[in-house]
Amino acid sequence: MAADQGQVRYGDEVAQIEPIGIEHIEESERHGRVSSIFTLWFGANVELATLTTGVAAVGLFGLNFWQAALGLVVGNLLGATVLGLVSTFGPRLGVPQMVHSRAPFGFLGNFLPGAFNLVAGALWFAVNTVLGTFAFTTLLGTNFGVGLGVMALAQIVIAVYGYNMIHAVERIMAGLLTLVFIGVSIFAFSHAHYALPFNGHAPLGQYAGLSGGMIEAVGLAFSYLLGWTVFGSDYTRYLPRTTAPQAVFINAAGANFVAALWLELVGVALATVFPKAANGNPITLLTGIHPHWLIDLALLAVIFGTITANVLNIYSGSLSALVINVPIKRWVAAVAVGLVGAIVAYIGHQSYYIDFENFLFLLGYWLAPWTAVVLVDFFVIHRGQYPTALFYDPRRLVRRGFWAWAVAIVVSIPFFNQALYVGPIAARYGHLGDISYYVSFLVAGALYWILGRPETKPR
Repeated sequence: MAADQGQVRYGDEVAQIEPIGIEHIEESERHGRVSSIFTLWFGANVELATLTTGVAAVGLFGLNFWQAALGLVVGNLLGATVLGLVSTFGPRLGVPQMVHSRAPFGFLGNFLPGAFNLVAGALWFAVNTVLGTFAFTTLLGTNFGVGLGVMALAQIVIAVYGYNMIHAVERIMAGLLTLVFIGVSIFAFSHAHYALPFNGHAPLGQYAGLSGGMIEAVGLAFSYLLGWTVFGSDYTRYLPRTTAPQAVFINAAGANFVAALWLELVGVALATVFPKAANGNPITLLTGIHPHWLIDLALLAVIFGTITANVLNIYSGSLSALVINVPIKRWVAAVAVGLVGAIVAYIGHQSYYIDFENFLFLLGYWLAPWTAVVLVDFFVIHRGQYPTALFYDPRRLVRRGFWAWAVAIVVSIPFFNQALYVGPIAARYGHLGDISYYVSFLVAGALYWILGRPETKPR
């Protein structure tokens, strides 16, 4: 199923609304350089939500700087590797990430992951927009509603224009945001209290001891990048088919690892400098830095960083709406995702840190086994060889990947360990933290490897 591209050619036009939705990208529309992957993901991660992930390792889990750093390094290595791998699907297959998911899940079986991703796009938009709006109101002195309206409008417009506009904005913002956060980093690392001990009485105390806090830090960083994984090939599918997979992997994994770890370590450092701010409005982490002229620049960077992250959430969320057969155009879906996210942001902006932590953990519960299934399907079951028609065949209702995914989620429930629910195994062995991600990932991958092999045998 190819796009009806005879009427409107998209090419590399930036100021044109993308006319293609979830259709296969034909060779005539392929364009772009592999370096655009690096700037896109770097720009998307050099923002305040990434920084607050590091803050959580100290404020929520009680870790000191070095303990938090170790956990964040491991978590980001895992997350960046997975995101780099799924990004390689785009040039080869020419379809969005959730369209490829139809191969192991089936056309109808993919509806539930697609719906989850649609909801995730709106909620990520809400989480990030809260931060951007806090910065907007602090910098310009407006009330929250006005700031939210301006922020939402700017992000929705970019997402409506689509793929080329998003890449162009990320290229520009990646450099500007880097310069500002270098200044913030100099203050944070020069004032950090590196000798602070482990705080076993952190505000969220369901994680027993140092091991529980460390595992939670790994899981938080892993789930943060895991949230991007379901978007991976959305931003590489226009690249020429001849683009080297190694180059795609290096640019995607490298950008995510470097940017995420950098900003998270800045967050860890700031949390040791301003411990009281580590559990309140995260903007207060920036208003205490000096020199004072840097504060305004940092707040401006938060505003622009919110935009660079959220346009991806809106855009990929709109693609998921099409994947589950919502009968609207992509740009209309982008507007809808943005509006829903803005409403959620307005309702839930009072208790940011706890909501943020719970949301990230909940997100990982379905994404970890989903990621395992699509990786096994691509690299083991089909070995990267798919007929394009497979992704658009409505007769393939529910496939074995769906059942492997569902079973893995159920198996992992006893290991859940977060504020909304603590499973029986996690409750008894608090020093394990939350290992449900790893349990579901391994179970889903192994189960689908066993169940999926018959699908590849000749009939």
